[in-house]
Amino acid sequence: MSTTDYCHSPRTLLHIAAELQKRGVSPLEIFNRVDIPPSRLLDEHQWVPCDLCFALSEACAQVVGDSLFISRVGENYRLTDLGVWGQTIVEAPTVGEACSAAARGVGLLHQGTSLQFVHLRRHAELRLSYEGPLGADPGQHLIGTLAVLRKIALLGKVPEAVEVRFTTPLTRGAEALEETHGCRLAFGCDHDSIVVDRDLLTMPLKTSSQNLPPPTLRPAETAESIGRLLGELLPHAQANIQTVAGRLHVSPRTIQRRLKEWGFSFEEILDDVRRTKAFEYLRSGQCTALETAYLLGYSDPAHFTRAFRRWTGVPPRVFLQNGNRFP
Repeated sequence: MSTTDYCHSPRTLLHIAAELQKRGVSPLEIFNRVDIPPSRLLDEHQWVPCDLCFALSEACAQVVGDSLFISRVGENYRLTDLGVWGQTIVEAPTVGEACSAAARGVGLLHQGTSLQFVHLRRHAELRLSYEGPLGADPGQHLIGTLAVLRKIALLGKVPEAVEVRFTTPLTRGAEALEETHGCRLAFGCDHDSIVVDRDLLTMPLKTSSQNLPPPTLRPAETAESIGRLLGELLPHAQANIQTVAGRLHVSPRTIQRRLKEWGFSFEEILDDVRRTKAFEYLRSGQCTALETAYLLGYSDPAHFTRAFRRWTGVPPRVFLQNGNRFP
């Protein structure tokens, strides 16, 4: 398996930014620290390497000062926030079929993650494991993912029939996981898994409105639409919130409100899209600094130069003279 295959859909990261913002932490700073520019999350096809996802999870927990931060993010997810994968799960007729759908469709969210639905004598397990080389500690990511998977079994509304197992041994403070993973925890097990009592598997899903997203707040779809539109509008100097809102048939205030749910402002997203595309154009060798400024929608090349210096500490001319590297 190549490192390009070992990656995650950007959908899995969207809600982390919003949770950081609630804690008074700048999402832009944290995402850039681990080399995941927010603009990358705007394109559902721009998958993020798993190592960067692991690093992001660890950085968030450290900065926030909460070892359960990523677990809380996973616990707060609606399954339908995760697109077709989650929608298929909540529409399954029984808990067992929901678990099967989760395992069958894991490739829609994670490449390089194995999720198996295994039937045993007295229970069944959703077993989670990582494939390929791990360049970063997956610990935080693991507990966050298990928090999401536990929500599948909880659709049966019988929490006492659901257990979470960890391969790591019981350590001091591990009992804190009860806050996000319930009181049925086991450590030092053979697999990281969600364990479901056999009697629960045939129970009809009791899907409620709590599992469905509000009709007017869909951060994933909003982010992808804005990303696509900004790419189209930048060369025409129309990449502003009024034009984007008009194309989406909503008010600028609605755009700001939806993005706030995601954790970024429109201005931050626009600036990051310009920064990312500036590097792309200049490194291609096919665009001059002047042409790049035009393609990014700057009315005056001097405005682009000032922005580039703010992003990198040097003007575009120096960047190009150094072979598209920072001096």
